[in-house]
Amino acid sequence: MLDGRRVLIVEDEALVALELTEIVTGSNAHAVGPARTNREALALLDLEEVDVAILDLNLADGEATPTAECLIAKGVPVLICTGGVLPRAMRLMWPDLPMLRKPLNPDRLVEALGALCAEPAGAGRG
Repeated sequence: MLDGRRVLIVEDEALVALELTEIVTGSNAHAVGPARTNREALALLDLEEVDVAILDLNLADGEATPTAECLIAKGVPVLICTGGVLPRAMRLMWPDLPMLRKPLNPDRLVEALGALCAEPAGAGRG
């Protein structure tokens, strides 16, 4: 389902980032990152092409809005994975942004990423 896809992982909790990396690589995809901060994520995006991104909302340097904005502007599908709720500003900007709650079910994560990769560019994103 994710064969050969490049998946950006943006997560500041080391154990969760490791788990996400294992799930992604176990699905025959290539993990890009993980990035712990917006700064790291944006630097990776300057260097690497990605097909889809897993984005935690609360990063070591604040809310992940700058990374989400960059990804969406590039047409990269974003999957929010959080234990919290989507901030109001993000809900208003991107009402259709897909989200999974932590703790993550690996099968649901792979299924959600696969579905995002199957969408035509720009579909379902504001």
